[in-house]
Amino acid sequence: MLAGKELLFRRRGLSEHGAERLRSRLLALAAGLDQAPLAAVVETVGAEVAGMVPPAALRLVSQHLELGDYCVVLSSSPHELVERVATHLGVHQGVGTRTEVIDGRMTGRLDGPFCHSDGKLARLRDEVDTIDLSRASAYSDAASDLPLLSACGYPVAVNPDRQLRSAARAAGWPIIALH
Repeated sequence: MLAGKELLFRRRGLSEHGAERLRSRLLALAAGLDQAPLAAVVETVGAEVAGMVPPAALRLVSQHLELGDYCVVLSSSPHELVERVATHLGVHQGVGTRTEVIDGRMTGRLDGPFCHSDGKLARLRDEVDTIDLSRASAYSDAASDLPLLSACGYPVAVNPDRQLRSAARAAGWPIIALH
């Protein structure tokens, strides 16, 4: 079952409705949890996720860093997790979805926009003050990132879902495979 869902995601991406359902479900599960014990989990998972990045993608990140580019990992995942992944990858910053925490407990609500689709641009602008997107490179595998890709001067579709592949072809953006 899980393999079938992964194959479907790779072909079609996650719809807005699907992303909203997943976000709501995860926030409901987090409501009332103490944030402190999750720090160790975030560290472990962050290292594991960074370890799953394909060597070709790591080489691409290294090239950007060598050129002096400011590199940001931008994901709809929890902000703390994205920060840890970014640290393990050696990039400048990680930006993800922030959840509201009051008195050390998660409320089950967002603290700012959901870092998905248009919200990804908003979160990037919230976290990175002076950014000239016309000179920025952006890499994505999902059509939900079309607002981000369209805002950047150098958009690249990486192992794209079907909708992003179509949009990238129409826009003349590079399409690359990193495995």
